[in-house]
Amino acid sequence: MADAMDPRVRAAIERICADLTIEYARSIDFRDYDNVAKLFTENATLTIGQRLEGRAAIAAAMMQRPGELRSRHVITNIFVDVVDDKHARGICYLTLYRHVGPESLERGPVPLRGPAAIGHYEDAFVKTPAGWKFERRTLHLAFRDSAQLTS
Repeated sequence: MADAMDPRVRAAIERICADLTIEYARSIDFRDYDNVAKLFTENATLTIGQRLEGRAAIAAAMMQRPGELRSRHVITNIFVDVVDDKHARGICYLTLYRHVGPESLERGPVPLRGPAAIGHYEDAFVKTPAGWKFERRTLHLAFRDSAQLTS
């Protein structure tokens, strides 16, 4: 029962899950797509406009991201609720900036129109033999610039 949990254990789980959330954003933005997939359990679901079922489907979807895409997933308001020593759930806010075009392949800044989307992720975390992973991650958009999300 989570209420009887040692506060140090609870804090450690909260930190691990928050770090997992940040690692997801960093890995996508810097094209470390193999790592993105490794953050999920084998049978996880990721819903980001479409529902991806399983680590293999998540990895395949990451590899289909356009080569000329530059993105920054700004993650804030991370909240983790520890259910027990093997399960947690969480929520975090997302502000997504993106640009698609050849300028994205260059080192300098690219034109900015503003956020492409603003919303939140709803997460279920589980402790596996390989450590804490996403079991389920669902994106809910509150605001969207459709012109920026066509590719």
